[in-house]
Amino acid sequence: MKPLILVFVLLLSPAAWSYTQFIGHGYTSCLNCHYNPSGGGPLNDYGRVVSATLISSGALYPKVWNEERVADSSGFFFRKPTQNWFRSQINYRGFQLVQNPGSTRSEQKRWINMQADARAIVKFGENDRFVGVANFGYSPVPENLKGEEPEWRSREHYLGYRVTPKVGIYAGLMDKVFGIKVIEHIAFSRQAPEVMQNDQTHGVLAHYLGESWEAFAHGFAGNLTQDEDLRMKGGSVSVERTAFGVHRLGASVMSSRNQYQELLSYSTHARLNLKEGSAVLTEVGQVQRKTDNGSDDRTMRYGLLQTYLRPTRGLYFLSNIEYFKRDTTESDYTVRWGPGVQFFPAQRLELRFDAYNTRSFSPDTSSKDSWMYLVQTHIWL
Repeated sequence: MKPLILVFVLLLSPAAWSYTQFIGHGYTSCLNCHYNPSGGGPLNDYGRVVSATLISSGALYPKVWNEERVADSSGFFFRKPTQNWFRSQINYRGFQLVQNPGSTRSEQKRWINMQADARAIVKFGENDRFVGVANFGYSPVPENLKGEEPEWRSREHYLGYRVTPKVGIYAGLMDKVFGIKVIEHIAFSRQAPEVMQNDQTHGVLAHYLGESWEAFAHGFAGNLTQDEDLRMKGGSVSVERTAFGVHRLGASVMSSRNQYQELLSYSTHARLNLKEGSAVLTEVGQVQRKTDNGSDDRTMRYGLLQTYLRPTRGLYFLSNIEYFKRDTTESDYTVRWGPGVQFFPAQRLELRFDAYNTRSFSPDTSSKDSWMYLVQTHIWL
């Protein structure tokens, strides 16, 4: 059951087109295409046009359509918006899971519904100076937690105000700001500091966007729908600086605690533009964990390397390598790697294939490698 629980959250993304590899297209800041300056969640109008005219292949568009016609069709239900104050979006994501592929005894196949979201955005003022975002949707729950955790929840809801084009304040339920927001929510870089798919928090986010650097300061009180003793309260700071005009180098620090544990997380990362849509993402970090009774105090260490190669518009070849050391005082560690293919035939459709191999290294024990692959479908309006 444990591998299945991990897979349940592997490709769950509360965001459409929140892929950090798009720095390969020259977009260093998430604010270009998203209402949330840290990325994820609904796209703004510009982001929808970019996804239609630059990211997607256009293979399913009528041949007589030019880029302007494609851009006009990027709105809700293929329509160009007729007013400026309200936007709506719908998302569905599901995938075919295959465990132990090729095994005559233990191969298992299953279709899993991962995401079904409805989003509403209200916005006013020049350049969307005031925004309000609500995102409510389906969140799958593992079998052993059925009836204990809600399957439908608010993924995010917040109000935002751009004091100036460079400075913004956002308040409400959002993802914590830390490191690279990769789509794989059980990546060790998201699992160790607890910034996974259900770790949203109520708080206040301050954002600064300069000519060559960007900064975030996030103070949070935990998810207020949880019991008070479980809420992770604290704050984080993340800074990125543009290097050589097209790359981003950054660092993050986060401190959070509840009645049972205290976490101090810190990392450095890089998002590198390889031109023509290709990119390299890397992050290394540590998490110091202290428990209320000292029974599970430890320092965790992780590393992430992802490459995205774009041979043609709409098509990306992926590779993923992860390293995780559960306790830096011990010699055991885990490596997970695998290739993938991501294809956007049109602006509203994503197809993706991923294969994963997980290997544990220990001087005292040996275990077989774990293999699985996933075929994902993502549709949005």
